[in-house]
Amino acid sequence: SAMDLSILFVGAELPKGMTLASYPHRGAYPLLATAMLAGAFALAARPHLNSHSSLKPLMMLWLGQNALLGLTSLLRLDLYVESFGLTYLRTYAMIWIGLVVAGLLLTAWQILKARSNPWLLQRCAALGLGTLYLCSFVNFASLIAHQNLSMTSKHAPDWPYLCSLGPLAASGIKEA
Repeated sequence: SAMDLSILFVGAELPKGMTLASYPHRGAYPLLATAMLAGAFALAARPHLNSHSSLKPLMMLWLGQNALLGLTSLLRLDLYVESFGLTYLRTYAMIWIGLVVAGLLLTAWQILKARSNPWLLQRCAALGLGTLYLCSFVNFASLIAHQNLSMTSKHAPDWPYLCSLGPLAASGIKEA
């Protein structure tokens, strides 16, 4: 996390052998693994958190570290999109990472407020279903086309990709 923060906010150089294209990919799979582990461990440890005074703060620290990993992954992805453009997969990754961070924050809230595991699972399910519902109203093809065409000052648009978005991208192309 310290390396990510120094690269993202202080302008430190990427590690030797790492490119801007490989940088965001490096954080995607560890984020998935640590988020799943953090959630499962937090659910399993829930009954034992009050048995020792240091367990709850340690759990909150771990959840906070994982949420920070998620946020830095979003920033990595944003740098990638600025350089290489937006795609469906990158859009879905942004949504997924946002859901992971929200789930970790819900887990921390559950621990702080001493809520039950079913409480957490219901809220995470509602968060997922709510996200799916809201996404059904978004024209992602138009959003992607508009984003990519508005970035043409940095690089030439990927016309084959934009054309592959189909007729739903027309409104985004017209706006740009």
